[in-house]
Amino acid sequence: NIMIQLSVGEPTIHPDLSKFLETVFETKVVPNYTTNGIVLASDTPQSEELLEATRNFVGGVAVSYGNKKIRTQADKAIEKLLAKGDCKVMIHHLLSDKNSVDELLEAETKWGDDIHYHVLLPLKRHGRSNDEMTEETYLYLTEKINKLGLTNLAFGMWFLPWMKKYPGSIYCWDYPGETYSSNLLLKENKIIITPSSYNLGVAKEINL
Repeated sequence: NIMIQLSVGEPTIHPDLSKFLETVFETKVVPNYTTNGIVLASDTPQSEELLEATRNFVGGVAVSYGNKKIRTQADKAIEKLLAKGDCKVMIHHLLSDKNSVDELLEAETKWGDDIHYHVLLPLKRHGRSNDEMTEETYLYLTEKINKLGLTNLAFGMWFLPWMKKYPGSIYCWDYPGETYSSNLLLKENKIIITPSSYNLGVAKEINL
């Protein structure tokens, strides 16, 4: 099966997203998307249209859970997706300290098995952030995971250095990075294919 993931910027603000999802689906490619949840949480025709398109054409939706200022909207978006989306629902957690780990555990308790995967992303020094997830936080996370026996977790690639430093700290399935995916950059009159969103080395360019 071929799947496409929309995860750059906030795709739900585009007025033609629902039509785009339908178009992709008609090519026998299953689209997924990542969202902050604001549009989906709103009680608007746009939200209902997007939920219908999600139900008909989308395999999975990931809701970003890192920004506490819009946590209420994220929660409402998750509720609406579970009730009306008929798709696999994921939550993206940005882990920075013990409090962020505790918030992950609260979400795990709240949503239970209704969430397909909690996707864990460690904070990195990048862009506007000068901080990153600490060793103490990683060890706290692994302690909680093993104690509670959590299984519906997926780990971002930046966890790999910690897993190598502490082998056996987390038992999970690992696959070689970039094996099953490619990243498409849409430029004017050109499509650039890279191995992933983390590796932007040009693998192929397609002129339109």
